[in-house]
Amino acid sequence: MGEVVIKYKVTLDQPEEDSPDYETIADRISGFKEVQTVEIKPLAFGMMFIEIQAVLSEGDGIVDGFEDRVRESDELIGQIEALEMGRL
Repeated sequence: MGEVVIKYKVTLDQPEEDSPDYETIADRISGFKEVQTVEIKPLAFGMMFIEIQAVLSEGDGIVDGFEDRVRESDELIGQIEALEMGRL
């Protein structure tokens, strides 16, 4: 089996009191072995998103499993959107 490179856009739910700690969440995600790069980028109106580039093996459930792990890494993670996908 081959590998795929996927670029994700991860948005966070905004808590009532403060803005989310993007750095801590990005650091946690960057610890995943599949993750190549993690960047915090501006979205709109002072909001930010986390861009992840990951290299995953091809196979049933691999991508879904990775996305589930990202969601479970922090309670503020809202939406995970695949921006780009390509084979290696």
